[in-house]
Amino acid sequence: MKKEWIDIMKQTKRLKLSRCQTLDHFFIVIFILFIPGFTLFNLFEIYVIDSYNGVKTADELISTAWPWIILAIAFYFIQKRRLRFKEVTVNYSDQEFREAIERTVKEYEWQIELNNQNIFRAYRPWNWTGSWGEMITIVKDNDQLLLNSICDPNKMSSIASFGWNKRNIDTFLKNLVDVKKDIPVQEKIEKPEKEWTLRKVVIRLFAYPFCLFLIGLGAYMIFNPVNWKSQGAGVGAMGIAAIYMYTDLKMIIKNKSPNAKPENDSSHAEGKNNKYN
Repeated sequence: MKKEWIDIMKQTKRLKLSRCQTLDHFFIVIFILFIPGFTLFNLFEIYVIDSYNGVKTADELISTAWPWIILAIAFYFIQKRRLRFKEVTVNYSDQEFREAIERTVKEYEWQIELNNQNIFRAYRPWNWTGSWGEMITIVKDNDQLLLNSICDPNKMSSIASFGWNKRNIDTFLKNLVDVKKDIPVQEKIEKPEKEWTLRKVVIRLFAYPFCLFLIGLGAYMIFNPVNWKSQGAGVGAMGIAAIYMYTDLKMIIKNKSPNAKPENDSSHAEGKNNKYN
């Protein structure tokens, strides 16, 4: 990591990524834009080189493309928001910080990449939890900690951590509070993670029908192609839906299994600029 990046992150309160990491983090946006990209090429054929041989008119092509453009814009702002740091005001000693890190590393098997007076960075590895792993960054800024956890941008692109990003940050903050209060490490009573909370049910009520729509649309585009480009778009649509449904169903089945190892619950840290005494 470049030295000047730390100052940039302190000023912007936003995680700084390398070019390759940025491409991976926003890959979902690029992937979704492939579909309207085909439309743009068809419009180029219609209005510029006059070589279009499809059956759809220009207006029909545009009406098909704009929902995908809106979806891409929405994902852009979602991914951009995930780069923001959570700001927490806290008084701590170097020893307290190290001990809180040690507790969290032991609990979640974080793999430490950097740990100095200015910044801490670690990675939680993939372990059959639905997430490919996360990158955790903690910047020390006087009496503030800037905390961020995102899907690991050095691995296969992912848009869902299945709660691990929040869990990484909340668990570290809980451990820091426990250290400051001299609360020893306690054996935790493990509880199965609830897969049917109100929030998850609402998300699935929208996500599953949308995924089924994408699969149906993709199949139609593959078996009734206008040209080879529409078949490629169909494969892409089916791929997006299949990946989400597979990972979500895998988590549901895993948590229902009697041999599944449940995740530890962790206390929720308070919001931005909370003060710990």
